[in-house]
Amino acid sequence: MSLVMKNNIESINAINHLKEAQKEMTDSMTRLASGKKINTGADSPDGLMMSEILKAQISGVQQALQNTEFSLSLVQTAEGALIEVNNLLLQMKQLATTAANEGTTNFGTTISLQNQIRKALEGIDRVSQFTRFGNKNLLDGSQGTLGTGDNEELVFLRASEKTIASPLRGYDVDITELPARAILSEDLDNFDASGLQITLEEEDGAIIRVKNPEGASAIGFANRLKDAAHSANLNIDIIYDEDNEELTIQHREYGLIQGFSVTSNKDGVIVEDAYEAELFLGRDIEGTINDEPAEGEGLVLTGNYENNKTSGLSVAFLGDSTGSAGAVTVAQNALKFQSGINTNEKILVALNSTHSTLLGRGIVNFSGFKNLSQIKLTSTQEAIDSIRIVDQALEQLLLMRAQLGSIQKNTLETQISVLRSSAENLTSAESIIRDADMALEFANFTKNQIVTESAAAAVAQANQTVDRVLNLLFNNITHSHWQSMSDH
Repeated sequence: MSLVMKNNIESINAINHLKEAQKEMTDSMTRLASGKKINTGADSPDGLMMSEILKAQISGVQQALQNTEFSLSLVQTAEGALIEVNNLLLQMKQLATTAANEGTTNFGTTISLQNQIRKALEGIDRVSQFTRFGNKNLLDGSQGTLGTGDNEELVFLRASEKTIASPLRGYDVDITELPARAILSEDLDNFDASGLQITLEEEDGAIIRVKNPEGASAIGFANRLKDAAHSANLNIDIIYDEDNEELTIQHREYGLIQGFSVTSNKDGVIVEDAYEAELFLGRDIEGTINDEPAEGEGLVLTGNYENNKTSGLSVAFLGDSTGSAGAVTVAQNALKFQSGINTNEKILVALNSTHSTLLGRGIVNFSGFKNLSQIKLTSTQEAIDSIRIVDQALEQLLLMRAQLGSIQKNTLETQISVLRSSAENLTSAESIIRDADMALEFANFTKNQIVTESAAAAVAQANQTVDRVLNLLFNNITHSHWQSMSDH
């Protein structure tokens, strides 16, 4: 190695290594202090980009999780209110059933029962009006679907969150097949009625057996059958036409599932074969809504779930002719919950009104009740019709509760589980990319600290080279000077 004075290459090289070691040690200290191995874009441009994208996703998922938990609380609040309405309806059915038992009720009892019905209706309307979550009314219809038919024969019943709001002219409803009640009409004179015994069983209901004494009349048999059906709370009317000597047994409800069976002890009387039950069924309505397929059940048409616009839209037709039934107008105000990080990740929840004027609609009855708010118990017939109206209201309410329960369990709670899992996995992925391995960083810091100290020592050693040259020059000049002085 040559001794030079102007450029100390060894020192420059040592200084460069020292600066590199100091930079590595500084970076290690930064990672140890922040806990992150990527602190600036210079640390890892692609890693920083991926990490920031994941951080944005994590933030969105956490907010979506909070939104969904908030939405779940709202749905649970609505469900709690519906339970109270359900209890009131059950109480009303009990009152109506009591009033229908004309053998044990008097005027005072009827007035008392009617007052209790009024109070129950007021309670239902209060729940509808005052159930709130924050500043939102939940059960007054403002957060659900509203609708109306354009004539008295077409009654809007309900719609789902999937139902699309109709244009101003509404959705056209066309009827291709009218509904029918299960009915049996047969001739019955006094001769055939003598000693006649029949068994009458309502589908999914009670069963009665009535025997007419020998020599008893047809009208007497009809009255015995009517009293037995009333006592058993059969949803069946018994009518006897004395002029034409004709007995009619007719179900009060429309539809295929609303039927009854009859067994007679005489061949050719009421039914063809003795001791063989004969089944009588009604017929469901058939038709379309907005030219989309609809499923009929009794008087009610409901748009198929797969329909583009009328999914879940239900209307009742009370008319007596096929063809155009009119149009139904629908307004959609379902709540929209943002349940994900993308704009299209929304959950729709329709909270329909539970007001008494909107419950129990679409039931044909002798008393002319159009909805739950109109029921009365001042006569036996009104009590019987009130039971049917209350049953319809209960069916509507249970459907609402089932829909909310399905949304709560299968949509909101499932979404919460998915979001929690997503947040955990995204956080883990972001941690792998960006978080520092503290054990490794401590090892690197110690290594860089040793390298720095070694490089500093090397710089100090390299700087001594100049001192050696100066010492060499100084000693040489001094020796020459004294040699010259000696010669003189």
